[in-house]
Amino acid sequence: MSDLRDQGADQQALPKPRFVPGNRLQRDRRTRVSDLGVVVLLLVTGCVRAPAPLPAPEVHRPEVWVDAFSPAGGDGSSAHPFKTVPRPVAPGATVHLRTGLYPGPFVLGEGTRFEGSGEVVLTGEAGETVVSGTGATLERLSVQGGAVGVEAGPNMTLTRVHFSGQRKQAVVVHGALTMSQATLEASVEGIEGISVERGATLRLRQTKFLGGFRRAVATEGGTLELNDVAAEGPKTLLHAIDAKCTLEKLRSTLGSGPALFFAGGAVSLQGAELIGHEFSVQLSRGVDAKLSGVKARGAFEGCISGINVKLSLSRSSLDTCGAGGAVSLQGSNAGLTDVEISSAQDLGIFVKHGALALSGITISRVAADRDGVLGDALHVRAEAEVTATGPITVVDVDGSALFASTYSTVRLPRLSVERARASALFVELGASVTIGDLLVRGGRGAAVVVPDKARVQLDSLSVAGGNEMPVYAECRQGAQVTVGRLESTIQQLPSQCVRVPAKPK
Repeated sequence: MSDLRDQGADQQALPKPRFVPGNRLQRDRRTRVSDLGVVVLLLVTGCVRAPAPLPAPEVHRPEVWVDAFSPAGGDGSSAHPFKTVPRPVAPGATVHLRTGLYPGPFVLGEGTRFEGSGEVVLTGEAGETVVSGTGATLERLSVQGGAVGVEAGPNMTLTRVHFSGQRKQAVVVHGALTMSQATLEASVEGIEGISVERGATLRLRQTKFLGGFRRAVATEGGTLELNDVAAEGPKTLLHAIDAKCTLEKLRSTLGSGPALFFAGGAVSLQGAELIGHEFSVQLSRGVDAKLSGVKARGAFEGCISGINVKLSLSRSSLDTCGAGGAVSLQGSNAGLTDVEISSAQDLGIFVKHGALALSGITISRVAADRDGVLGDALHVRAEAEVTATGPITVVDVDGSALFASTYSTVRLPRLSVERARASALFVELGASVTIGDLLVRGGRGAAVVVPDKARVQLDSLSVAGGNEMPVYAECRQGAQVTVGRLESTIQQLPSQCVRVPAKPK
């Protein structure tokens, strides 16, 4: 008992604890608040960094490998590829194809990719479509056979794809297709290359068409963006109706139809080389065409032809154009700026009805037809109106430098003519011609011919060598010619309807 009493006395003598069980919860709250304040203070002062956010989970696209020469029973890995393409192809899958033939048809969903390595050929039977897809990609492979090579829905991409052996069309675009570095060969004569449906879009880059396609690219109501596209052999490179076309760096050779055909819609063209077609560019039915940098040669009907269109042609050269003329316009509103025409057949520029504005035009070597008629550099008739803001130069034409007829109107600030075999000006049938300065050298016959009721007004006329007389006019038929200043090595015969300044005595 004494020991127990001694231990109790000792416990009472110990100092009392600071916290008692009853205030433990309150103590814990105060301690946590204090600790949180310290953490906030450290974060604010930059002493402690906030914990880094957790990385976003990686999204892995399914990938499979296929090798036509591998043994059966592979698992689709790179080391043990499938022997054939799995069916159906999972949307979003990337299928790596090694050298071999892979029979279709293939239906590709959103995000699916076919990537070729080596000589990869997707094949199809005569009546089927080899590949159809939406949001899919083909890269570095060939599409061979089938009625149609590829049918493209929205957002499809083809890169380095080769087409051949189709029986109907190489490509049909229903939605939107971007194609680059592709080659399309017409194994069957007269098939279509790429058909773009109404409302669909084609973006084409660095692509070649080879062989006898009827039309390399055709659309009615589609949108086309073509850059660096070449055709060798197709009858027509581009046939567009009611379409919106943005074109750059086109080249077409060896075709028998119009190289470029547009009816309705709008077209912007920057740079084209068009050789040996029926027409280089054929325009009709109200198309709004802005053409620049066109080099046309060897068109056997005509280089540029427009009927009821709006045309702007600039910085272009037209060489060896056929009987339809280098530029032929009917019922159109057109402007030609910095255009060079050479070696034309029958006509240089032909204008009927409508209006034409000219600036910086050079026309040389226009040959008459087999009967020895025409050969005119600028032929204007049927109430057409032609105006110029810059000089016009004409050299070596079998006909007239300017032929104006049937109530047409021509106003030029300066016309320079060398060796026009018929005349520099031939004006008839109610036409009206006003020229600031007319320079004529080395022609034949009269420099200016007005055979009936028509009017010519020249601020100055200079005639040097070759011509028989400066002006010939049929006064009894109502011709009227007024010359403000005349310089001529040939004397002008007096005429009641030709007004020239009197020579100073």
